[in-house]
Amino acid sequence: MVDGKFLAEDSTTPAGQHLATDLLDRCLKWSEIVLTRDVRQGKIDERFKQTYDRLCEVRNQLEKLSITQAWSLRETDLYDYQRRLDRIDESRINGNFEDRSGVKADLHTQRTLLYLIRRSYGYIYTLIISSEPVSEALLPVYNQLQTLRRCLVEVKRSGGVMSPRELYPYSMKLNSIDNMRIDGKFMVGSDFPEGQGSVNSLLAECFDLRLSVETEETDGSSF
Repeated sequence: MVDGKFLAEDSTTPAGQHLATDLLDRCLKWSEIVLTRDVRQGKIDERFKQTYDRLCEVRNQLEKLSITQAWSLRETDLYDYQRRLDRIDESRINGNFEDRSGVKADLHTQRTLLYLIRRSYGYIYTLIISSEPVSEALLPVYNQLQTLRRCLVEVKRSGGVMSPRELYPYSMKLNSIDNMRIDGKFMVGSDFPEGQGSVNSLLAECFDLRLSVETEETDGSSF
């Protein structure tokens, strides 16, 4: 900045100065807030420690679900988490967290609690969008594929196999599941259960993992 103004490369004064300076002021103020928080070692106001712990618990559980069970979740499975968040979010007064005496939490605590709420809601919405319902009829197949995937990932992570024979059990099981399909679809009697996309995607991933491990074994034995 020169004399309080942002200049272009040709030394002219571009339009939108007030927007840029206002944004800079906001950033500087936030920096002061962060520095103040660091001085306080980021401690949460004890009056709101229980709310903080509850939000951390919800956030951590949703984070775990997003890693381990995203594909098998249904929207109803997330209802309890959403209601718990709603109750905490609705307890705010005019957007602020207040104690029983009506005293507001400090700014750091307000921001931290709000962040945890928004982060948890974000996990819920992501899980809803990314998870296709898998019907009860397809869950046995889906669960078998999840187990196969975990095993193949572990085999790959531990260095692969010494011989293609070690992959036979995985190949046989995958082929057995693949042969259950009719015209590329998993059928239960004459029904076409929900969750075809998730199950087919997981099956394809398992085949890819098996091929990857097999290729690594072949490449390794050629040296």
